[in-house]
Amino acid sequence: MLSRAAAALGDLIIPRTCAACGTSIGIEERDVCRPCGEELTRAVDVPYCRRCGESRGAYLLHDGQCTRCVTGRSLRRFHSFARVGAYDGALKSLILQFKKTCTLDRLLGSLLAKALRGMGMIDEIDVWVPIPSHWIRRWRVGHQPTAILARAATSSFGGTVEPLLAMRREIPPFHERPGLSSADRARAILGAFSAVPGADLEGRRVCLVDDVMTTGATLHEAKRILREAGARSVSAAVLARAHKGPGAVVTPTVGG
Repeated sequence: MLSRAAAALGDLIIPRTCAACGTSIGIEERDVCRPCGEELTRAVDVPYCRRCGESRGAYLLHDGQCTRCVTGRSLRRFHSFARVGAYDGALKSLILQFKKTCTLDRLLGSLLAKALRGMGMIDEIDVWVPIPSHWIRRWRVGHQPTAILARAATSSFGGTVEPLLAMRREIPPFHERPGLSSADRARAILGAFSAVPGADLEGRRVCLVDDVMTTGATLHEAKRILREAGARSVSAAVLARAHKGPGAVVTPTVGG
């Protein structure tokens, strides 16, 4: 009763709004309005490949994997993959709000934790590694969203979060440069990561944590560095998977 009274009083001073669409919400609605909540539920309830995260109809999955991953044709596959939903609608709005202000970490972290439990990944991961930001960008925006997300997602089960990757050079965010192809992104990110000095990766089962996967170039490059540093396996966990059609990440050679 006291909590409800406090919430009602707070609404009189600072009206509560939906985190996704900005409309006013009532006491019974926690973070999003009912329509956005229903839209979020639909976005989450979509079958996807447990190796690359690509949406597929349940009848197109073979033991939980898409055809490209089963046949080894997808270069963006991981040991295991968990996602909350597709990068669209209410989920996209929530992620953009999170990236901008780093609020909603409790909500989005709990959603990612549920996705991880649903895929049975929690017990098969030794360390959770957020995709890093360059120090200049961290200084500019004042936070690193992926690190906040990783801590929020693992807090309910006590997962170990370690910043074992560093970004060696500043790269303008891909979402600010629409129109880049998979090959463009792969070339831009090639060699951008390194394992931090003294990183203990030998034989460890690692899961990368990111907010959005588009073509997979960033996660693919991070996976390559972790494997070279001795990681036993590399999985991925993201809030959303953007869909640009079929096709694997193009992995360029150095100098090419």
